[in-house]
Amino acid sequence: MSKRPLVLHIAPTPFFADRGCHIRIEGISNSLDSLGYDSLICTYHHGRDIQGINTSRITPIKNYTKTEAGPSRYKLWADWKLLCLTLKEIKHHKPAVIHAHLHEGLLIGLLAKIIFFTRQIPLVADMQGSLVGELEAHGSFKKFAILKWPVLLIEKVLLRFSKTIVCSSEHSINKFTNELNIRPDRISLVQDGANTVKKLSSEELTELKQAYSLPDNKTIVVYSGALLDSKGLNELKQLIELSKSITNLHFLIIGYPTENLESYLSENDLANNCSLTGQIPFERLPQLLQLADIAVDPKFSDSGEGSGKILNYLACGLPILAFNTRNNQDFLPHGSHLADSATQMAEQLSDLLKNPQRISEIGELNLQHFLKFYSWQTSTKQLSSVYKNF
Repeated sequence: MSKRPLVLHIAPTPFFADRGCHIRIEGISNSLDSLGYDSLICTYHHGRDIQGINTSRITPIKNYTKTEAGPSRYKLWADWKLLCLTLKEIKHHKPAVIHAHLHEGLLIGLLAKIIFFTRQIPLVADMQGSLVGELEAHGSFKKFAILKWPVLLIEKVLLRFSKTIVCSSEHSINKFTNELNIRPDRISLVQDGANTVKKLSSEELTELKQAYSLPDNKTIVVYSGALLDSKGLNELKQLIELSKSITNLHFLIIGYPTENLESYLSENDLANNCSLTGQIPFERLPQLLQLADIAVDPKFSDSGEGSGKILNYLACGLPILAFNTRNNQDFLPHGSHLADSATQMAEQLSDLLKNPQRISEIGELNLQHFLKFYSWQTSTKQLSSVYKNF
């Protein structure tokens, strides 16, 4: 039997650290496996290994332990090491395709492709949103606005050197075609996905609720994801504050880093209204989401990246409170009520609590929407259309 072709993934991130982009990388790798490819993921030294995912790591960088999203002074050194690792693995394994995740991965992939130019290895750019949009969401241009246009130019140049571009959402495709002038025939949708959820028994749910000290006879509102301003932390704080008078409500916050939110809750006498889990293994997320009645996604920025948390909310059949962004319009069922502010989101939450039947109806609608459009099987079919050209 012939050896399966190898896809070398470049992941400039501490894979796996239970974050949205890491979930996509794992999902893409699993999809390629079902399409007959082996995968090797080149990544940073920290993060945890995932069973069934072949991973190669850079040598450790002292004091670089950060796993949450956002800038770090160690990133340039880590990316240099990742380039060296990538060159080593290409020389040893002779991959059929280089699949570069994120813009840093694309730059590393381009340099590797130039160095091994005689092999003519196809380069796939896997973009989860606009680089300029992401940096804006992190506030990177507040002090140095003049850097925005050079970054935009770099992004345009990088994308033009890949053989093909795959994006996680229709909105990101529109941003690349309209704002970066990338030809539509060079971009394909390979959306984020989620797995169907195995339902827990009532006994298992009771046990899990006790393990996380969740109160009985209260409606549980869940947030899952990074606790960063760029992911909607400030809006989440506002929602908790605006909802403090609702006595039968409790927030379950799944994510990290927790220090900022913990301080805010303590200073504003809101600690008893929330349970914070800190970082949990992603494999445990579907179980914890089943403890909730309603889910929230308070992210306001619209950089174009897909929303893994919304997909997991849909897979668990939860009604979702989210802001009126293009991404949310695309991901949620047509006619979903989206908010324009934290105040309006709090009002929508209050209205839902008055109508338990509506909570069940919206949850079932969301579940059926997920089953029709957002399982990983759909993403695998989309990826197959891209890889059949190699």
